[in-house]
Amino acid sequence: MKKILSLVLGAMLLMVILASCGGNDNTIQTCIIANESYSEKVDLEAATQPESLTADSPAYASVHIVESPKGMEYTIKWYLNDTKIKTETKATENDRQDILVYELEAENVATGNLKVEVFYKDTVLITKELPIK
Repeated sequence: MKKILSLVLGAMLLMVILASCGGNDNTIQTCIIANESYSEKVDLEAATQPESLTADSPAYASVHIVESPKGMEYTIKWYLNDTKIKTETKATENDRQDILVYELEAENVATGNLKVEVFYKDTVLITKELPIK
């Protein structure tokens, strides 16, 4: 009986360990798309997602990444009216959490619908869409 109990407990422990090592697609704590950037955690957490962006002004994606080791690369893709206009990859500079700020230059921010996707490798972690007025 003790052998069976030990075997069951060992199997359960192994499943917990394997599940925790399986990766995490929920590494984005906060993502704000706005005409201003937020590079400090306290500012990003206090910010609210605007309902729209202003044309001919730079747009920024401020992304708070958690549970991610230093050097992990995240890619952002910007689309205007369903046409990809920019792709940029940045790596985290801090261990466990970091804020990555991506910029879309003012000349690319025109009236229409902006869609932003944040990727880790080939996995879309978050998608946001906003009108630009």
